[in-house]
Amino acid sequence: MPSVLVVVDRKGRVTLWNKSAEQATGLTFDQVHRQPLATVFPRLTDQIHSIETALDKREIIRESKVPIQHQDETLFEDITIFPLVANGVEGAVIRLDNVTERVRIEEIMIQSEKMLSVGGLAAGMAHEINNPLAGILQTADVLANRLSNETLIPANEKAATTAGTTMSAIQTFMELRGIPRMLKTIKESGSRVAAIVDNMLSFARKSDATVSSHNIAELIDRTLTLAATDYNLKKQYDFKAIEIHKDYEENLPQVPCENAKIQQVLLNILSNGAQAMVGAGASKPRFILRTRWEPERNAVRIEIEDNGPGMEPAISRRVFEPFYTTKPVGVGTGLGLSVSYFIITENHGGEMTVESSPGKGRPVHHPPACEA
Repeated sequence: MPSVLVVVDRKGRVTLWNKSAEQATGLTFDQVHRQPLATVFPRLTDQIHSIETALDKREIIRESKVPIQHQDETLFEDITIFPLVANGVEGAVIRLDNVTERVRIEEIMIQSEKMLSVGGLAAGMAHEINNPLAGILQTADVLANRLSNETLIPANEKAATTAGTTMSAIQTFMELRGIPRMLKTIKESGSRVAAIVDNMLSFARKSDATVSSHNIAELIDRTLTLAATDYNLKKQYDFKAIEIHKDYEENLPQVPCENAKIQQVLLNILSNGAQAMVGAGASKPRFILRTRWEPERNAVRIEIEDNGPGMEPAISRRVFEPFYTTKPVGVGTGLGLSVSYFIITENHGGEMTVESSPGKGRPVHHPPACEA
C-alpha cells in the first residue's frame, strides 16, 4: 500500500510496520519492533493522546491536511487512527496518506473560483463607480475652466462684473488660497480611480483589440525601454540603475497576441520586482529575462528572474489574487498582477506562475505569452 501503516499496542509500542513506513523513516521493522512510537517515528509524538482517545472511546479519529516540514517545503498528510481489539489485546492502526498534491489542486481550484467570482463583482462595482466618477472629473474640468483667467470667456467676465469684481481679482484670490492646486489634486485622484476602475473591468470583459503576430524579444525590449522612462517607476527608484541580462532563444516563431496587453503584463512584473529589490536594499539589483520555445505545448515561454528578497509560500500563493497586496495602504491596489494573470490566462489562453523562496532572491515569473 502507498499509505504508511503503523500498528501499536496499548503501551504505544510498534507491532507492525509496513514498507511505506520503512521508506518514510529509513528504519526496518526489525529495528522498530516493540520500540516506543515516539522514539522511532518522532513526528507522530503529537498523536499519542489521539491514540489513547481512540482506544478509550473505541472510535476512529481522523485529522486532515496536517502540515509537515520536509527539507524546504511543506507537505500535507491525512492521519487516521483505528482502534483495534483482538483476543483481548488492544492496539491501534495509524494510517498516513500523503495528500500534498490534492491540497495544492484544491488551492488552485479555490483560487480560480475566487478570481472568477471577484471578476464578476469587480465589473459590477466598476460600472457603478464609473458614472459618479465621470461627473466628478467633468465637473472639475468645467470648474477649472470657469475659474481660469488664461482663456477669455465672455460669460465669466459678465458674471464677475455683475458680482462687482474682476476675473483677475478672482484669480489672485484662488492663487492665494491654493484652489488651482486643489483642483489639480481632484483631477489626479479621479484619474487614478479611473485607472483602477479600468483594471477592474479587465476581469470580466474580453478585449476587442486586434491580435497580430509579434516578435517576443522585440516586444520585451520595447517594454524595457518604456520601463526605463516611465515616471511612476522613476519617482521611487532609477530603473536604469538595474542590471538587465537577456537570454533570448534564437529563431523564435512569431506569437499572435495583443502587444499592448503583453507589455502591460511585463511592466507590472518588472515594476513589482524592481520595488521588491529596492525595498530590500539589494546592492546590485538585477533582472534576467529569458525566452524559450516549447514545441510540445506550441508556446513561447518568458521567464523574468530577479535577485529580490523572495517570498514566503503563503504570499507567493496569493500574488495573483485580486486586491491582495503586501504594500502599505495607498501604495498598491493589489490589482496589477491579478490583471496580468487574467490577460495571460483569459485573453491569451496561456499560463502564469511564480516560483520563489524567502531569502534566496530568485523569484521567477513564467508567463507563456500565448500559443504560437
